[in-house]
Amino acid sequence: MNIATLKVHGHPEGLADVRDGLPSEPHGDWQKGDVKPDGRVRIDSGFYVAIGTEKSPDELLKQIRFYLSECRARGIHFERSDVDAELRISFPCEPGVATPSLDLSLADMTTLVEMGINLSITA
Repeated sequence: MNIATLKVHGHPEGLADVRDGLPSEPHGDWQKGDVKPDGRVRIDSGFYVAIGTEKSPDELLKQIRFYLSECRARGIHFERSDVDAELRISFPCEPGVATPSLDLSLADMTTLVEMGINLSITA
């Protein structure tokens, strides 16, 4: 399954502003000072939002586009000094199986830039 998640972190006030307007509830959060699974201490607060899980990269991209358009319609953006956001797309693959491709358009990339969202793609 291909997975898309939005990671948002930063100052608690900025996080609260963003969180209140999101089209869905976060599925996980953390506070500054919490210990990560690797033993390191978190330097800020944040949360994760599950955007979609699909076998098809094209269907996952449709879910991402829909979610980001909902955020835009609600006036949510992450281009602010107190909050950072990262769209994380992961393609878990078995050894020897071809990694699927994800074709982001210029419009997709422009949306990410305009909304202040970083992009991370892993296989």
